[in-house]
Amino acid sequence: MSSWVSHLPPDVKYRRVVGHGMNAQELARNPRLDYFFVKDLNKEQTLELQSASFDAVLCTVSVQYLQQPERVFAEMFRVLRPGGVFIVSFSNRLFYEKAISAWRDGTAYSRVQLVVQYFQCIEGFTQPEVIRKLPSSGGGLQDGNSPFGWIARFLGLLSGSSDPFYAVIAYKNFKPVFE
Repeated sequence: MSSWVSHLPPDVKYRRVVGHGMNAQELARNPRLDYFFVKDLNKEQTLELQSASFDAVLCTVSVQYLQQPERVFAEMFRVLRPGGVFIVSFSNRLFYEKAISAWRDGTAYSRVQLVVQYFQCIEGFTQPEVIRKLPSSGGGLQDGNSPFGWIARFLGLLSGSSDPFYAVIAYKNFKPVFE
């Protein structure tokens, strides 16, 4: 789920980057996308994508607007390859009038738990793992010694941000072990 920016590090090359969003003009301006499509997932959750065709799915600052999140998460599960990762990242910002009430009325903790529950509704996802990065007094996010700091670096979200960063991560069927 993307727009004019993918939050992918500019120095990393990917085999293929597919973007989804609500605005074709924004998606067309995104230089990281090899292909994109426009679809309102609140009206239709089925994607015209092959099953088991993606190594990773990223949902960046969009989960708070999903009205049928379980159906969307089920569709992400379908398009992921076994061992593929689904990363849902968000901050404390939102378009209030567009966000679902559970998100608008919730706390940071309850929002994280809500996303964890979305994953748990879909049989086959691994136990969700949570990353939480709060702004440091210097204005940037601190990586610390988190084993998941690579996710925040992967999304380019550690430097220069004064917003908190949250990510909930799960894998299809199993978590791969890389040596």
